[in-house]
Amino acid sequence: MTRPCPRPSRGFTLIELLIGMAVVAILTAIAMPSYTDYMNRARRMDARGALTEAAQWVERFRAENRGVYTGAALPVTMAVSPTTGPVVYDLSLTTLTAATFVVSAVPRAGGRMAGDACGTFTLANDGRRTAAGAASGTLFERCWNR
Repeated sequence: MTRPCPRPSRGFTLIELLIGMAVVAILTAIAMPSYTDYMNRARRMDARGALTEAAQWVERFRAENRGVYTGAALPVTMAVSPTTGPVVYDLSLTTLTAATFVVSAVPRAGGRMAGDACGTFTLANDGRRTAAGAASGTLFERCWNR
């Protein structure tokens, strides 16, 4: 009497599953730093956009108040979350004189950008831009994407 041929097994062996998991882990390890860098650039871009919007707000205030910045304040809506998630920068306005101001975007303590190499972004009434507190070796152009 002949025995019927055993049916081929369907499914994956343990070794095949482990190899597949290892490949996924390696690809994730390679992709994660790139994704993190991309998200940090997006957050910096949001901060720079918010600074520009805040500076325009203050200029409108000056136009409506006889050409002085004194008394200007940022509206609450200027401190909304960036498009990439929770608030990571705090905006502030410093009116130095009736003719000058500086708007700052300070990384929020304990936030995702707290250890960012670019540090605090500032924008002055004359268009001066800085990345104050930037780590040594960080290029200004990299922080402001020029």
